Amino acid sequence: MQRLLAALCVSTILTTPAAWAQDNQTGQDTDADSGEIIVTAQRRAERLIDVPISISALSGNALEQAGIRSTEDLTAVIPGLNFATNGAFAQPTVRGIGTTVTSAGNDANVAIYIDGVYQPNQIANFSDLVDLEQVEVLKGPQGTLFGRNATGGAIRVTTKRPSFTPEARLTASYGRFDDVRLTAFGTAPLSDKIAVSFAFLYGDDQGYVRNIGTGNRVADSNAMSVRGKILLQPTDGLEFILTASRSERSANPAFTLGVLNGNSNALRLPGSLQPVGPRQVSLSFDPTITVDSDQVSLNATADLGFAELSSITSYAKIVTDLVTDVDRTNLALVQAQVPGRQETWSQELNLVSQGDGPVKWFVGAFYYNDDSTNATIVNNGAVFNTIRQKTEAFAPFGEINVELGDLTLIVGARYNIEKKDYSIVRGPAAVLREQTFKTFTPRVGLRYALSPNASVYGTFSKGFKSGGFDGILAAGALAVNPVFPEKVDAYELGFKFGKGRTSLSAAGFYYDYSNIQFQAFNPNAGGLTQVFNAAAAEIYGGEIEGSIEIATGFLIRGSVAYTRSKYKNFPGATIFCPRGAPAFGNASIPIGAINPCDGQRNLAGATGGELIRTPEFTASFGPSYRHEFADSGALDLSANAFYSGRFFWDPANRLEQPSYVLINAELGYTFPSQNLKVALWGRNLANELYSLYVTEAAAGDSIAYARPRTYGIRAELQF
Repeated sequence: MQRLLAALCVSTILTTPAAWAQDNQTGQDTDADSGEIIVTAQRRAERLIDVPISISALSGNALEQAGIRSTEDLTAVIPGLNFATNGAFAQPTVRGIGTTVTSAGNDANVAIYIDGVYQPNQIANFSDLVDLEQVEVLKGPQGTLFGRNATGGAIRVTTKRPSFTPEARLTASYGRFDDVRLTAFGTAPLSDKIAVSFAFLYGDDQGYVRNIGTGNRVADSNAMSVRGKILLQPTDGLEFILTASRSERSANPAFTLGVLNGNSNALRLPGSLQPVGPRQVSLSFDPTITVDSDQVSLNATADLGFAELSSITSYAKIVTDLVTDVDRTNLALVQAQVPGRQETWSQELNLVSQGDGPVKWFVGAFYYNDDSTNATIVNNGAVFNTIRQKTEAFAPFGEINVELGDLTLIVGARYNIEKKDYSIVRGPAAVLREQTFKTFTPRVGLRYALSPNASVYGTFSKGFKSGGFDGILAAGALAVNPVFPEKVDAYELGFKFGKGRTSLSAAGFYYDYSNIQFQAFNPNAGGLTQVFNAAAAEIYGGEIEGSIEIATGFLIRGSVAYTRSKYKNFPGATIFCPRGAPAFGNASIPIGAINPCDGQRNLAGATGGELIRTPEFTASFGPSYRHEFADSGALDLSANAFYSGRFFWDPANRLEQPSYVLINAELGYTFPSQNLKVALWGRNLANELYSLYVTEAAAGDSIAYARPRTYGIRAELQF
């Protein structure tokens, strides 16, 4: 608790004077037109400054100006977020809480929602941002508001609604590496009660890495998506939105893996070609990551007078196929293919109070049914193993806010019931297991209004990630071990100020994180990775985030985040040390043995190490300027600079990503007709060399590098 208070004090000292100066000089205008940020994190539309949760919220326009085109780009503008890659799997980490687990039916620790619909598939959660209205990132456990698998937080993506005012927007962009991107959005009424919208995206590039094993360019991507919506308002107070979407994506940058620091037991075999530099790899074929996704949802709301009743019904089918070169050479030694399929149904009901009284409340229930399967095929042969996991979950939840003058008391809770049926088949052997997990996740807090535009708050909440199973070879026989639920106890103190386009927030937090689920290569598990409850951890830190319009048309955004993380207990971590010449590869260092890498005895595994993918410091700075000419034309200049401190890809803190800086910028001109805009854009302008993904195994260490400097031109046409 002392660390929590210290983190908050630092944040508050830096922010409070400026906020109060603004507050005392301005009135009490809170109109949406004045630039107030409106969020729906607590199931109702509220000003961001009134919500006692640490939230970063950015509009689609602000994200475009910052050069953010996909979910993984969000790292550069959201303090405390690292939208990490684990091979083909999207595993965002918020304030040190993420996951490494990739088996069928296992979700990330940061829940992702699109238009209120939960998105469980980690591979499909690398997605392009199109027809975007707003992104909200909620930090810290959201066990009450969003329930399952939101131990680190939640990312809420809201796309544009159909409108009764006709609108259309077309964009075309071309950039380095033959990067082509086309988008379209249109909306129009069909009657006074029905409106429709349509969004389209096509993207293709030729890759930024050369595979000398095939001669082809790799680290490329291709995407196509369509989304259609129908809005029906049959009567006042009743509304339905039917959404259907289809997306196809093929992208292999994270599988374009080269050998890190020459550490591979296969790289020096006869006939092996040696890559030169970070933009070359030597693979026997071009790897692939493909995702086909079909989703449909129905959102319904009814105004009951005293409350609003809402329903979200959704269905999704996602088919994936992963093919990777395991040995990282051109010698065709080991190829692994992992086809997968996932079908998900969900239903959520919410009843949210209305009115301006001192008591506000909501109650709801969530049902979730998921059937996930994947197989592993080695060297185009027989199926190595097949895993199927079925999940059925139900959770009632609710929260009440009671205003006592300037003080608001918050009490909420959710009760989670989750059943998992697991099966693994490997050759003639098959094992089935089932278990039901139950947990109670409360949230309590206090919020105090310092003025109509500023407040402080303190909260305690619990987070929960469901348990499951893991199949391994033990003593030559197939076995299934239980994996117990993760739990997080979170304490947060915060300050918020907002007035028009000026906003300022600060938060300090402390987490007690237990039963961490970890997936790592186990040389004693028959060539399989193993999932186990590995560790307990302590995480604390603070964040400052704000924006200010310092002159007409000149807006500055900025953020700083500090996160201190430590494994309190992780004796079971796999500790690798490179063997060096002539064998190369990695030796596993058991407990009690001397680690030749540092000369120290391995007494406690990764205990005392920093959590993976968690930089201690991150910061961003994003100015934007718009100058309007007398002829109604306009010049737009925007930039975003992001700094990441060093972090580690492994719990032993051996594989380090050094600190780096990313700079994006855009210069655009809108013609006097206001229909046409042309912009020059650049990303990673400093041409920083940094890792997209790093992994370790007994065979050695591998790395995939992120995209280098890119630049191009974009044209937009609006009606």
